[in-house]
Amino acid sequence: MSDDSQEFMAWINALAKGIVAGCAIGYLFSFTELMPASKAVLLGGLAGCLASITFKNRQDDKKE
Repeated sequence: MSDDSQEFMAWINALAKGIVAGCAIGYLFSFTELMPASKAVLLGGLAGCLASITFKNRQDDKKE
């Protein structure tokens, strides 16, 4: 694979992990009954997506 496709797959991998982790944390948060499960999972997935982008950018900055 070329360097571009490896970098793209690294981004997809980071996003997937962040979304899954965020959704799982959101679902666990829904057990507190402060908000419905669907809303908690959606917000958790969004937060996980943004967190994974931030984490990937910091990781790339450290490599350079």
